[in-house]
Amino acid sequence: MRGTVRLSVFDNSWYNPGRSAPFRALWFTVSALFFLTWFPWPSRLKAALLRGFGARVGEGVVLKPRINVKFPWNLTIGEHSWIGEDVWLDTLAPVRIGANACLSQGAMVETGNHDWSRPTFDLVVKEVAIEDGAWMAVRSLLLPGSRLASHAVLSAGSVLSGNTEPYTIYAGVPARRVRERVVQAEGQ
Repeated sequence: MRGTVRLSVFDNSWYNPGRSAPFRALWFTVSALFFLTWFPWPSRLKAALLRGFGARVGEGVVLKPRINVKFPWNLTIGEHSWIGEDVWLDTLAPVRIGANACLSQGAMVETGNHDWSRPTFDLVVKEVAIEDGAWMAVRSLLLPGSRLASHAVLSAGSVLSGNTEPYTIYAGVPARRVRERVVQAEGQ
């Protein structure tokens, strides 16, 4: 038997964003002024603002213009990572980005989705991890519950739902293993 979706009864009141409405409003204002603009505010300033709103941000992180961070208190970024232009971090649940990771232009990290099998289209949230040395190439997408393993690559335009293996390249929709990633030793 087939049911119908009834969005009129959608209810995500169980979801707690982790901060009060005034605090979230303050973040949205700061985000609009310093993160969602093309003005190239210094990365150090943006990192300090993220920390002020509860994010854990390592030293030497590069934060390019037009980055959208939903809730910074659910964000961790390791040292010397790079977050490119137009990156979207939908941090309804924790997002952990390791050290020396790269999220290229237009990359999207999603922690929220909906249970399409339920008539009430229930909200589902799951953590996402991007481990040390991993690279999300331009316009790639990580779906809720995904893990981009240490030094793995998600190729341009690819969509990942699930886990990857370290030092492996993934491509396509859905993303599939393509080959091993070999990182040359320094001095070679």
